[in-house]
Amino acid sequence: MNARSSLRISLVFVAAAALAACGGSSSSALPPGYYIIVADMAFPTATLEAPAGATITVVNQSSMGHTVAQEAARDGFTLGAPAGTTPFDTGLFAAGTRTFSLPTGLADGTVLYYYCRTHTSLMVPSTGTITIRASAQPVTGPPGGGYGPYGP
Repeated sequence: MNARSSLRISLVFVAAAALAACGGSSSSALPPGYYIIVADMAFPTATLEAPAGATITVVNQSSMGHTVAQEAARDGFTLGAPAGTTPFDTGLFAAGTRTFSLPTGLADGTVLYYYCRTHTSLMVPSTGTITIRASAQPVTGPPGGGYGPYGP
């Protein structure tokens, strides 16, 4: 396991502890779906698989404002999307949720990158990924304090 993977795992455990300490949500608090988590300066769920056209819910667990915006190229920190589609961007928000829909018609295996437009390379990791998988299944609630099986 490399240092970056260890850091991601540590961040998930820290987020879980913070949720527990604050009376965090039970696994039935959120409906089945596809989730990206933002916790302080981290994306603890930096990898996600979802089908084309799926609705993605972004959960900002901190009072700090963040965005989740589609990146033209990994770690390029420029808004962009595949040809013929519009990039997603939640806009700046704190402590709550925002949703966006993935474009329809994307090929299985297509990788979309996302980043925080406010904090760019300061996030850990700096860029997250959404891989289009027709077979991806929604998850229910926040198992273990994270939101889904697609964590570190």
